[in-house]
Amino acid sequence: MAATTVSFSPGSGALPAGTQVFQNFDSYSVGQALPGGTNAFAYDTTSANGAIPAYGSSGNYGSVLGGGSYTVNFGPTSVFAFVLGSLDTYNSLKLLYQGGGSDTYMGGQIINGLSFPTGDQSATGSNGVVSFNVNGGPKIVGAVFSSSQNSFEFDNLAAAVPEPATWALMILGFGAIGGMMRRRRVSVAYAA
Repeated sequence: MAATTVSFSPGSGALPAGTQVFQNFDSYSVGQALPGGTNAFAYDTTSANGAIPAYGSSGNYGSVLGGGSYTVNFGPTSVFAFVLGSLDTYNSLKLLYQGGGSDTYMGGQIINGLSFPTGDQSATGSNGVVSFNVNGGPKIVGAVFSSSQNSFEFDNLAAAVPEPATWALMILGFGAIGGMMRRRRVSVAYAA
């Protein structure tokens, strides 16, 4: 199984260096159901079904209501991070790894076992940025946000930007393919 470390930056909205947001929920209408979700919606600051994360969130955010879940899949990454809002003891996060493995974090485990004021919509201890870093083993390819009661709020889902070596190999591969396609064809003529 992957050796994953959890980091929590309470009262912060700044995502870890080297990550890029791939989902911020601003493209959804307020109250729109999230694809890949059950009882999961995009909300804004006026919703009675959740509270916008106190730090680092502007516009819409994702909220999983009681008994619901939201699954997001993405390319393999060694870092997955997001802005967390008003963490509750009944919230859970399942990380999905390449090859089918998973890890589930419940309540305070989501923030590395730190104590927090459950459900507080403005306290630094239950709002901030959470990041999961894989140290060896399979990479993270998805996450499932779940809540047995109202609600689990999150925003600005982010993953590690590919390393320069990865980009270099990819460009080299495209160059090799282009070179092979451009190679001259030799024609053979037979004398009769």
